[in-house]
Parts: sequence; C-alpha cells; structure tokens
Amino acid sequence: MPEESTTETSLYRAWRRYSDDNRLEGINEDLKGFLSLCKTEREATGWLEEDLRSRGGIPVEEAEGLRAGDRVFLNWKGRAFAAARIGSARPEEGVRIIGSHIDSPRIDIKPQPLYEESGLAMLDCVYYGGIKQYQWTNVPLALHGRIHPPGHPSQDLVIGEDEGEPVFLLPDLAPHLDREMDKRKASETVLGEHLDAVAGNRPLKGKDSEKDAVKRQILQYLDAKWNLSERDFPSADLCLVPAGQARDAGLDRGMVSSYGIDDRACAYLSYRAFTDLQGAAPTAVYLAFDREEIGSEGLASAQSPLLEEFLLELLHHLKRPTDQRTLKRCLSRSEALSTDVTEASNPMYKEVFDPRQAPLCGGGIALMKYSGGRGKGGASEADGAFVSRVQRRFDRE
Repeated sequence: MPEESTTETSLYRAWRRYSDDNRLEGINEDLKGFLSLCKTEREATGWLEEDLRSRGGIPVEEAEGLRAGDRVFLNWKGRAFAAARIGSARPEEGVRIIGSHIDSPRIDIKPQPLYEESGLAMLDCVYYGGIKQYQWTNVPLALHGRIHPPGHPSQDLVIGEDEGEPVFLLPDLAPHLDREMDKRKASETVLGEHLDAVAGNRPLKGKDSEKDAVKRQILQYLDAKWNLSERDFPSADLCLVPAGQARDAGLDRGMVSSYGIDDRACAYLSYRAFTDLQGAAPTAVYLAFDREEIGSEGLASAQSPLLEEFLLELLHHLKRPTDQRTLKRCLSRSEALSTDVTEASNPMYKEVFDPRQAPLCGGGIALMKYSGGRGKGGASEADGAFVSRVQRRFDRE
C-alpha cells in the first residue's frame, strides 16, 4: 500500500500502476475461466485439486516425509480444500495462512422436489445464503450438482451452460397482474416460498389425460440420461445458478461480470499467489471453505476441523510432535489473512458509504482492519502491529 492512503489519492491507483503490466490481461482471462467453470463449492474443490496435482502437489495423507518446497493438499469432503507449500522453518513456529470461501448464494433443490401443477412440472426449491429474491426470477438458470444413483458411480451433472441446452426459470407475475407490487416492501416483492423452478411442460406421449403426465415425462428423461429416479433425489446435491460465462464489463473492458465473484475471485487469486510462491521460511497454507454464506456452520466451513486436521498431518509427515500443545503453539504463532470481497463506493447509493473510508473501484487491494456492525458487533479486529507488517509486505511488492 503506497504511503498516500486517503480516498482521493487512491482514485485510479491500480490502473496507473498495472495498466502496462502484460500479466494483467492474462490473469483476468484465467480468472474468468475459473469463475465460468467453478459455480459450486464442489466444482471449485475439484478444480483446485486437479490443478495442484498438475503442479506436482500430492495428497498429504500419501506424503512420505516432506521437504522445503513440497506441495501437499487435503480435499475435505469434496467441498473444501487445504494446501501447503512446505517452508524451511519448523511448523510449530507458525505458518502463514490465506483463506477464502468458495460458496455463493444460489437456489438449492429440495430433497423431494418434483411436482406437477397447472400443466407444469416444477422443482420445489429453497434459497441458500443472503439473496434479493426478486433478482432471481425470469433469468436463465443452470442446474449444477452431483448425483448418487444406486448401482452406478456418482457423477457430476450440469444442464444449461452449453448454448444448445435448456435452462430453468423461476417465474414471476407479469406487472399487470401484480397490482399490489408497489405496496409491498422490496423484501416482499418476491417471497422465498415462490422461488420454485419450471422444469417442463410436455406430457408423456400417449398419456395426455393421465395425472402428472408432465412429471412422468421428466422422470423418464432423468432415468434415461442419468439413471436417476424419484427415490434418488434425497441423496442428490443439486442447485440452480445463473447460466452463462464470466464476461468483461464496460466498453473499456475494465471490469468483470460473473456469478460467484463473491468470493471465488479471491479464492482464485489467492490460489495463484500460493502457486506462484517460490521461497519462504514459514510454511504457506492455502484454504478454501464452504458455508460462509450461511454463517460458516457445517462440516466444510471455517469452523470445521479442516485446518487443525491438515496441520496435524503436516506435523506428522515433517516428523514433528502431533500433540495438542504443539498444534496450539503452531496456531498461536501463525498469521492469517481472510480474503473476501468488499464493496466499492457506488455512485448511485452514496448515502450508505463513508466517503472517507470506502474503497474505490480501481483503487487496488482493500485492507479491512475490522468487520462487524452496530458497535463492531460480531467483529474480527486485527492487531495494529499485524496490519503494519502486512502493509510493509505489500509495499515491498
């Protein structure tokens, strides 16, 4: 971070520094590719493992003695990921950690989703994470997930991303039918209970008059293509996300428009920093978590045992003690950055931004010393000495 730190002097700062850097466009294209391919935490975890394997990384449980420079990883339940580049210093003296989350708000498919009403086959859904419900209606959505049909291997499923594939819609009312819309609050414009997706309209041939003929047609298709029956839905992990690829935004191509930028942009760029790292004394640890959008609860969240389990594996393969005292010493002496997106000042809603504190688009990396609201409620606040060390490291680079 340069010495000048006021909002005014940060205007255009990143562009002035990096516009002529030939690496910028390449990194941007790689980021868009990652965002387009990895729209769920499972897809991101699979991508990270495949890429790190291609760079010589191995599962930590398969390591037989580790040396400085080695890369190891742990795929946690297929929904979170930890990786390390071994340094020359002993891990109990502390490691350096960078962590992001790889989940984003979406529409989840319920365990018993398929029903027919008014000649339409529908999918019963529930939204995941903090969303504005009205933003999800009448836009093309793609189905992503993993299914586990009995007697068949588990397989990933994606429908709606290729140009020739059908998409899904969450229908809304036409304006002339929604006469009470202007009397409702924005949060009530579309209710969460109304976010069910249209799955089909064609009845099964020869069964036009039979009950649930459209639903039967959908089930026949799922069985023929995916070996998926109605009984298999509860074990399937399925969700709807905006269809389409990440794209440049603005006539000058100065921005990126994509689903899942929060927080897969940080997850990818942190990973690039991790893989580009050449030499360091402390061991570098990269983390990608699930469930941040709903409070970091669950088996693959930041509150899961992932970090502790991974560090214990590192201690074991580095022939170091694996008792709780050593683990806690390692954690207490470590440094960590939580990388996530923040919001740049929006000229259309100036009233919600502090002009002396808000980051500016194109101003470069934002450092947030603390979070929380209403008197720093629920906040995590970094020690000033640690912030100073981070600033100096950024200055050197």
